[in-house]
Amino acid sequence: LSWGAARQDRERCATRPPPEEPVLTVTAPPPDTETDDAVERALSVPTRAGIYKRLRTSGEPMSARDTAETFGLHPNVARNHLDVLAEAGLVVTGRRKQPSGGRPAKVYVAREQAVDGRPSEVPAGSQLAVATVVQLIAGLAEHEGKLELLAEEQGRRLVATAGGRADRRPFEAAVTVAVEALRRAFPEARIEDLHDDHVHVAGLEVALRIVGEVDARVGDALARGFLRGAMSAAGAPTTVSSRAGRVRAELDTGGLGDHPSADTTLDVRGHTYQAGVVAAVRALEPLAPGAHLEILTDLEGAPAAFARWADRAGHRILDVNRVRDLGGERAVRLLLRKAAA
Repeated sequence: LSWGAARQDRERCATRPPPEEPVLTVTAPPPDTETDDAVERALSVPTRAGIYKRLRTSGEPMSARDTAETFGLHPNVARNHLDVLAEAGLVVTGRRKQPSGGRPAKVYVAREQAVDGRPSEVPAGSQLAVATVVQLIAGLAEHEGKLELLAEEQGRRLVATAGGRADRRPFEAAVTVAVEALRRAFPEARIEDLHDDHVHVAGLEVALRIVGEVDARVGDALARGFLRGAMSAAGAPTTVSSRAGRVRAELDTGGLGDHPSADTTLDVRGHTYQAGVVAAVRALEPLAPGAHLEILTDLEGAPAAFARWADRAGHRILDVNRVRDLGGERAVRLLLRKAAA
């Protein structure tokens, strides 16, 4: 799957003459009187909500087989989810002729996409807003690192919210915990090619599709951050790479990672060097050996002061850079790894 595949398909379709006979026939019944409770029940299952989201955002009819392949389900399970959505009035059904002939396949279309038998080409307002924001930062490489760190923090929060945070876990167990937590925000996320020390995770590209179509690098940066943060919180630090939204995480036996996730943050802006070091000593005490402490300071000479103390204590300064916090305030960020003993 390529970030630009959908856009390329639209461009190719624009140059083709319209077919003499419609491939898809959709009969959209008038809006029914299903209550809000019925809709809420239909969308209360994360997988079903993900299927509905996919139908809305893609604008393309999907059969039970298409849905099963996309979400890694048995066709009968996928068909049941689609029928529940139809009963709630969220989707309508139609028939799609098979290229090779034979019995037409039953397909499902989100109700708002079924206009005159054809999917609407106008995206939802939220999608337009996301596309506009991404266009603003597209091509600006300096944003990728910050976006990746922000996504990493969200990945950690998803795991913490799901109650899956742990200092250490076997790799396979951590993958299961991390992906299950990510599915709260990315219902299509699924495990592929799981091994003892690496895994491919697919499905993030579905929710990040709009971002990836505008700037594939931004989409990949977000995908890397979400998975790395989730894996770190789940107890298995990893190095992560991505391409077209498909993410590969490899166990980092040294526990460092490309951008290690901080276990806690210490803000000593407005403090002297000595006070900052004392605060760092106290912040490290409850942390396990090998844990990471993020230190925010506003003193230009602070890195040297912290480095002298870290060398004496056996700790390791992994990274120093200038950043802005979530509130936009400037800071010098130090990432420190606690000594193993």
